[in-house]
Amino acid sequence: MSYRRWRSPAETAEWIILVGAAFAVLGGWIPWMGHAPYYFVAGIALIGAGILMLWNRSAGLWWYFGMFVAALIWSIFKVGLDGWSLLPRLFVLALIGIGISLVILSSSAVGRPLRVAAIITAVFYVVAIASMLWSAIS
Repeated sequence: MSYRRWRSPAETAEWIILVGAAFAVLGGWIPWMGHAPYYFVAGIALIGAGILMLWNRSAGLWWYFGMFVAALIWSIFKVGLDGWSLLPRLFVLALIGIGISLVILSSSAVGRPLRVAAIITAVFYVVAIASMLWSAIS
């Protein structure tokens, strides 16, 4: 794998699809145990975002962002504003979101509106992580 391909949006999309498949398959067991189907639904949403990114659609960035906002709302509803309880639910998703934004920003084939959207979403993810960490340590 070359460095150029490692930074490509297509390969990032493939990783998002794989993570989504893991969420969907492993999260599919949780409703059978009487819990919410969040991880299954999040996995399907990740697969959708990855497919849109694979097709070079800017909607993939927004689909992922929407999934993160839905996860944020669900997590706050489930555990409140406790940073330690929010971290396991949202930290990795926020890091993946930052990674998606960075790959979009480093791509030369991306227009200005998508670059601005990538910056805005990356800032949102960073603020979410900082808020969780601040809540956890204070």
